[in-house]
Amino acid sequence: MKEQVVVGKLYLDRDKGSFSIFALPGPFGWLRQFSAEDLAEFFKELLEALNKGLQSNDLSPVTEVIEDWKATAEILAEQDTVQSLIKGLKELEAGEGVSWESLRRELNPEFLFKFPPQHHNRYRIYHHA
Repeated sequence: MKEQVVVGKLYLDRDKGSFSIFALPGPFGWLRQFSAEDLAEFFKELLEALNKGLQSNDLSPVTEVIEDWKATAEILAEQDTVQSLIKGLKELEAGEGVSWESLRRELNPEFLFKFPPQHHNRYRIYHHA
């Protein structure tokens, strides 16, 4: 049996209800990486972006939501990356990390031009040993 992601909504019409179901098209197969709770959040964000886009006549928020979730799905598909992220979060909780000042001393100065100076102290980069 082929696994499918299915989205449904119960429509109530006075006293009788009907159930509408559809399977997502192939290009959205990456949604299989997410739990039902995550899928509900995805569709909530997608509909909010669609509403915002229709009001502003700019659908770029829809593209952004889809691209962000797809990138997350690609990360989740890579178990090594997921484990590395989990390890990094644990290090972050333990207060481990490298400040921008320390990083600036170690890196090529050309790298730092990619980040505006006002952001240098706001962000921290966490590494894995």
